[in-house]
Parts: sequence; C-alpha cells; structure tokens
Amino acid sequence: MVPLGVMHKTLYDKEINGFMIRKGTIVIGNLYSGNHSPKYWTNPEQFDPERFLSANGDKVKTPPGFVPFEVGKRRCLGENFAMETLFLFITSIFQNFKVSKFEDKDKLDLTPEPGFVLCPKPFRVKIQKRI
Repeated sequence: MVPLGVMHKTLYDKEINGFMIRKGTIVIGNLYSGNHSPKYWTNPEQFDPERFLSANGDKVKTPPGFVPFEVGKRRCLGENFAMETLFLFITSIFQNFKVSKFEDKDKLDLTPEPGFVLCPKPFRVKIQKRI
C-alpha cells in the first residue's frame, strides 16, 4: 500500500555491496520492490492470496518478501496489532456478508494508482447479508 518507507539518516559511513553510503545520507526503503520482487514472489504483479498460506493451506504465513511495515530495527511497532486487526475485520466481513461483482461484466483492475499511498482504481461490488 505504501511504496516507500520512512526517511532515515545514516549515523556513520557504511559500504554496502560495493557502494559507499556516507554519514548523514538520507535513505528511504523501497518497500514496493520487496513486495513485488520475483526473488520472493512467483508472478509478483498478480493477486494471489494463497501465497500467504502454508503448503497444505491450514495456516497463515508471512513470506520473506512481505515488507509493508519497513524492515530491520526500525520496523513498525504496531505491525502485529495491525495484522491481527485486519484479519479480524476482513474475516468478520466475509462471515457476515457475501461479496461479489456488482455485475458479471465488471472487471477488477488491480493496477495501483500511484501516489504517496497506492490505491486501487475505483470498482463496484455487491454486498449481501448472509442468512
């Protein structure tokens, strides 16, 4: 959802993969590249919720390329809370409602709209209360 991480400033000179990063340099993590890297994902641009399930599908897993909350020492403290809250929110929606295309001809375009936060293009859905 957020393509870039928070800006940080280096505290000392550091060489990484042959590149010298000088003290005081502003660095920004490219979260989009990790979340869409072919190194970690098969078909990284394709929507595939099953990549977050264990091999037999009975457990949720966090793949190594999944970095929406930054990486390393400076990763978001609220990551676990956010993931658990999203899980409960989304599960309660699908337990109580049937969500489907508004019309059969409707197509869902998952190409993100660029900006500070990546948002999906507008789409329509039909939500019906489960009985």
